[in-house]
Amino acid sequence: MLVKGFYETFKNKNNPPALILKTSTVGSSYIDRDDIIKRIQAIKSTVKASKFPNVYLLHGEFSDTEMNEIYNHPKVKAMVNLTKGEGFGRPLLEFSLTNKPILTTGWSGHTDYLNPDFTTLLKGNLTQIHPSIANNMLLPDAEWFSADYSQVGHYLKDIFENYKNYVDKGKRQGYHSRTNFSFDKMKEKLDEILTVKVPEFPKQVQLQLPKLKKIELPKLTKIEQ
Repeated sequence: MLVKGFYETFKNKNNPPALILKTSTVGSSYIDRDDIIKRIQAIKSTVKASKFPNVYLLHGEFSDTEMNEIYNHPKVKAMVNLTKGEGFGRPLLEFSLTNKPILTTGWSGHTDYLNPDFTTLLKGNLTQIHPSIANNMLLPDAEWFSADYSQVGHYLKDIFENYKNYVDKGKRQGYHSRTNFSFDKMKEKLDEILTVKVPEFPKQVQLQLPKLKKIELPKLTKIEQ
């Protein structure tokens, strides 16, 4: 949906933005990379246009330093993540520290730390997963979040054309993340929980053994031969 929406939104435009797509399917092999490139090309073939915006694929393993450089690169202006469901969503929290705008879905774990007043959370609906991907982990009756397609195009265009309107929100979310979800803040919250749930921790005490009475052995009588 992201690739399709990006192509449709910025097709036939002069000086359009580019999409940096950091993704993989099952690993970092060349076969996996080629498969994703074919998927992008297949999506592109469904869009009728004479000019297309660029889509760059970043594939493979990246170190924390490399990811930090990507997040903070001056040409990277915003993060767009149309996740169907995250238990936490670490990249979104990491990226929020750059003070740049975030566009993502308004459902699942990341809404615990992304403030709706400071980020753009897309509306949508829960839809049943496709039968072809059902397995031991994804049950046939499971549901994923599908973002409103019309909103995707609207906000992609609006963030690009009216970027200044989103800059202040990005800074506020960055401050919100640093002050409420830092490592020190997590230690503080954990301490509060443990204080309530475990009022008193076991303490190390000095081992004191009871004093034993001196044992006096009976005197033995010497037997002379």
